[in-house]
This record gives sequence, C-alpha cells and structure tokens, in this order.
Amino acid sequence: MAPPKTPVRYRARCPACPWTGREYTRYSQAEDAARDHAKRTVHDTHVIDHYGLRITGSTIRPADERS
Repeated sequence: MAPPKTPVRYRARCPACPWTGREYTRYSQAEDAARDHAKRTVHDTHVIDHYGLRITGSTIRPADERS
C-alpha cells in the first residue's frame, strides 16, 4: 500500500537568525515572506521545502541601499 501523498510545503528561512516563516502551499507565497524578511532585517534569506532543504535559486538578498 502506497503512503498518502503529502502536498509540498514551502517556508521562508533566514540562516542569519532563528527566524523561519510559516508553511505555504505555494512557492511564491514563501518567496514573498522571504523577501519581506530580507527587506526588514537586511539578511539574506531563502525558501526551503517540507524536507528542510533549500530550493536551488531561491536565495533573496536585501536591496542594495545605494540604488
């Protein structure tokens, strides 16, 4: 018997502080949360999947203040 299919969950995570966002079913929502945290704290953030693995290419860096 196959195990029940678990929907993929995404969450934003900041490696510079203990912050981890709530779970989302859509990648774009987790990316928005990561972007908000990056702007607010000037930390690099990324999106992780339900296994806790960083999604390749999901690193979000705060905007350069000179621009």
